[in-house]
Amino acid sequence: MFDPTAARFHFQLRKASIDDFEFAEALTRNNMSGYYRRHHLVWRGDLFLVSWRESENFILESDGEAVGVLRVTEEGDSLHIRDVQIAEGHRGQGAGTYLLDMSHRWARARGLKELQLRVFVDNPAAQLYQRMGYRLAGPRLAQLGAIRHMARRV
Repeated sequence: MFDPTAARFHFQLRKASIDDFEFAEALTRNNMSGYYRRHHLVWRGDLFLVSWRESENFILESDGEAVGVLRVTEEGDSLHIRDVQIAEGHRGQGAGTYLLDMSHRWARARGLKELQLRVFVDNPAAQLYQRMGYRLAGPRLAQLGAIRHMARRV
């Protein structure tokens, strides 16, 4: 598994503030716009704001530049990964793996048993999630249609 402490990349993860909301919402909306179009969904900034307020939000930086967003919530014995967003031009460099590994470490440190996430069926990130040990979860509403629910043990 990817060890972020051994990485040659200069990733830093910091807790987001409300001042980071505009960056996070724009990055998420832009990254997801193609999926929303293809699957006939409508972006709702108001719902993103509600989710932002309910989540633990982090900004990923590389050499001092904001390049990504991680949003998680703890529910029962699970850590739910709400968003892993990487800016174009910074993908394929280990950033997503770094964020997933950090999430796994947090879940373990919190004594949680599982990590969960949802992904569009046509999102290439699903391959990364599978390499990181995520598998399709049991029957859930998100199993239907364009979105798959995935989980892994801690």
